[in-house]
Amino acid sequence: MKYLKFLALFIGMTTLSGCLSDDENYCSQTVQPYVTQVTGPDTALTGEEITLNVSFGMTEGCSTFVAFYNNNVYPRTVAPAVQYEGCTCSGDAITGTEEYIFSEDEPGEYGLKFANGVNEEGTALTYIYKTITVSDPD
Repeated sequence: MKYLKFLALFIGMTTLSGCLSDDENYCSQTVQPYVTQVTGPDTALTGEEITLNVSFGMTEGCSTFVAFYNNNVYPRTVAPAVQYEGCTCSGDAITGTEEYIFSEDEPGEYGLKFANGVNEEGTALTYIYKTITVSDPD
């Protein structure tokens, strides 16, 4: 069992630190940082796009927001993707805020969840939940 844990850790570490060029001193990786805050409206009309402001940690000088990843089932898990360039990153910790656009064509309640850490035992993610009520225009 210890061998399998070591193997999983080794594969994860080599995947995250993999180089994308022939230069052995060039490193790049994409991570999904924890979300610190989600703000925006709780209601929308069918077909209307609403904007949620999603804040998350980044490092100044070597990280760039790439996109939001999400699944297509509800509650929908939404995660920012941040690209880090360089083998070392010594910039200051900053908070990045990006716009997540939400829209649905059917009335109902739609749940979004954004990972914001792990539980005390370190065994499961914790989430910020955002419920948006979509209704037909009168």
